[in-house]
Amino acid sequence: MARKATKSAPPSLDEETLQLGRELWNALEDRRPTIFDRRWWLDHLLEWAISDPSVKVQMFRFVDVLPTLKSSESIARHLQEYFDDVQSHLPLAARLALEVVDADSLLGKALAVNARNNVRKMAERFIAGSDPDQVYQSVNRLRRQGLAFTLDLLGEAVISEPEAEAYQRAYLDLLTNLSPMADKWPENDLIDRDDSGFIPRCQVSLKLSALYSQFKPIDPVRSSEAVKARLRPILLAARENEAYVHIDMEQSSYKGLTQQIFCEVLLEDEFRDWSDVGIVIQAYLEDSEADLLKFREWVDERGTPISIRLVKGAYWDYETIHAEYRGWQAPVYRQKWKSDANFEKLTRKLFEERNWLRPQIASHNLRSLAHAVTCAKQLDIPKDAWEIQMLYGMAEEQASL
Repeated sequence: MARKATKSAPPSLDEETLQLGRELWNALEDRRPTIFDRRWWLDHLLEWAISDPSVKVQMFRFVDVLPTLKSSESIARHLQEYFDDVQSHLPLAARLALEVVDADSLLGKALAVNARNNVRKMAERFIAGSDPDQVYQSVNRLRRQGLAFTLDLLGEAVISEPEAEAYQRAYLDLLTNLSPMADKWPENDLIDRDDSGFIPRCQVSLKLSALYSQFKPIDPVRSSEAVKARLRPILLAARENEAYVHIDMEQSSYKGLTQQIFCEVLLEDEFRDWSDVGIVIQAYLEDSEADLLKFREWVDERGTPISIRLVKGAYWDYETIHAEYRGWQAPVYRQKWKSDANFEKLTRKLFEERNWLRPQIASHNLRSLAHAVTCAKQLDIPKDAWEIQMLYGMAEEQASL
């Protein structure tokens, strides 16, 4: 009697994700910088520093104060004072330097120069430029590598109205000056077109709290009106120059007001039919799925799609420390695996709603990226219907792969 033929079941989403993840990991091994590459040393220095919470805090405190230190002696002294309590966590050479060197000696000056140079090199890696020419060269290089970009102006928290006005002017200048240059670049279908047509080449990201020095959720009416008054010219300039604007998210206490302003201004007549705009969803927030569903309902009312940049979130330390200090429940998942699982859940929901919420999957995590690629494949999502986004200077090998 003939045996009945059986068909093997297709691999599950998780099985395919693991398989692709292994393939990506193996491919990355050939692309990683070697010990003779300066980036190898910077990678390991950064990885070591952020893996130890006590060292990470002191390092960021030192980097924050460094621009105000004018002499080598003050730099060396601050190094010793900031890292004194965490010396046992430092490599032997660093411990010896901090213990033995006098701040006002020649060795102290050498230590200060070395510290400043290392911080500068690290900054150059993660910042596209400090002036328009440097920025243009950086984004031009990215395009030659087949990568698009979105620009974010860095700076201190805005605490005065002149600073807020300067922030607005900087974005207006960026949009009006860079967009004409971008028009001259040769077209690259991979990054200049998606499944619905042309993608703006000039893209910017901004924080709404930087548009008003008194941005306060406890005063939503005044904050909203002040921010919208400065946001409208930026949106108009972007639309006139065929550019794209993305609204960044900050700490969770700003989330509701940021979303409110975003939704209100984009329902206005001059912006209602404009689709080159987006906002962030932070997957580490426990209510992030509710936010995604809210935006899905809102775009039905608006009648025009937007983009959603899905991130895990960058304020976990702040959110947990602030909540503990206030005696509140933290708004974020306390276990990383829960944030990762929610990120994958929201990735699928974005793909399912891609006609209205265009997916921008922002991560450096290989598992998260492999899941997104596999999920899109299983849902028959066209390759040009969604984006992968990464921070400039981070995971360059993964970006090129």
